[in-house]
Amino acid sequence: MSFNATESAFEGFRLARRAPWAILAWAAAYVVFFAVFFAVAGSSLIHIVTLAEQIEQSAEPSMSDLATLGQAYGALMVFVLPVSLLFGAVLTTAVARAVIRPEARRFGYMRLGKDELRVLAVTLVVGLIMLGVLIIGMALVSAFGGMAAGMSAPFLILPAVLAGLATAAVTIWLAVRFSLAVPITFAEQKIAIKQSWAMTKGRFWPLLGMAVLAGVMSMLVALLGSIVAAPLNLMFGGLDRLAGAETANVAVLLARFWPGLLIWAVVNAILSSAQAAIVYAPFSAAYLGIKDAPRA
Repeated sequence: MSFNATESAFEGFRLARRAPWAILAWAAAYVVFFAVFFAVAGSSLIHIVTLAEQIEQSAEPSMSDLATLGQAYGALMVFVLPVSLLFGAVLTTAVARAVIRPEARRFGYMRLGKDELRVLAVTLVVGLIMLGVLIIGMALVSAFGGMAAGMSAPFLILPAVLAGLATAAVTIWLAVRFSLAVPITFAEQKIAIKQSWAMTKGRFWPLLGMAVLAGVMSMLVALLGSIVAAPLNLMFGGLDRLAGAETANVAVLLARFWPGLLIWAVVNAILSSAQAAIVYAPFSAAYLGIKDAPRA
């Protein structure tokens, strides 16, 4: 087997056809995650929805309104981010397991063990590297833009634009070079950042094309899902119906809005699971292909 970018890009659809029950298992895990999240942080989420609607309806939202929304969102992220990272590691490892070790079918390929912890670690390391690049790039853009405005020097806008384009280019380049870190980490049971760098050498454009194709297909699935979900949201409502209900406790909210919340959770869980397969599976397929292909 050799690496074919176009063929690898469709691995998520092959996975869904080969193991549709796994997609449903991941959707069920998403529903559980949403339920736990809402039980613990439902009032904070409702508060954010209310603030966002108030800002949207305001003709000229003040900086204090935006700051209040930012603070509420930041407080929510303190809880959501660690749990989301762990859940994401479980799901991305499950996708990799479904492609690389398809015989390990138990629990919809989901586990919570050393493989998931290694994937979580490599995800954090790569994420911090990417975040550092973005911070440096945005600092340069902000510095050039500030000088252009403060010195009334329009010619400094060009360096700001070039810094922004360079940041985007470096970010994409690093994302592709680190794109096989998760499947290698899972398959070889070790943190594999250097290995991803070596394995992607000379294959930037095929891997980028594969990622773009998978991303486009994921967006099409999301679009089709939103079309299907729109009538259900009109009938039962979604999260928008929670606006202004932040004073109610979770039990009251569930009693009042459970049909809309359930529909929202199920639809988003199925779409998220399908998109996870479409986006993540191609990189595991690429790993398998490159592993057996002659090195460039």
